[in-house]
Amino acid sequence: MSVLKEMFENLTHKPATILYPKEKVPIPPAFRGRIAIRDEKCIGCSKCAVVCPTQCITMVANERPVEVKGKTITRKKKPEVELFACIRCGLCEEYCPTDPKAIYLTNEFSGAGTDKGVVVK
Repeated sequence: MSVLKEMFENLTHKPATILYPKEKVPIPPAFRGRIAIRDEKCIGCSKCAVVCPTQCITMVANERPVEVKGKTITRKKKPEVELFACIRCGLCEEYCPTDPKAIYLTNEFSGAGTDKGVVVK
């Protein structure tokens, strides 16, 4: 009879878990989420690709003019990130020389998926 008693008690209590995605999980201030790129700020220096420990950042051809400190230069490459290979260490953001950062970590969850080839451009 103790199983029935416990079952009825549990029916009157609130659930112990958060009903995600119906209820959003509170995100801490220093959370490292999905990686993002501000293409208009990127100067194509490749520092992000060099410091990446998982080598998920590759530089792809993308020639266009970019303004840096009042001067116009021609950017030859831009970064592309394999989303599910990124470990969100933040080194790319730390070593990015632009202000505001051209590559940065957001507060969004990166989610999950079955397509390993998803890239952030």
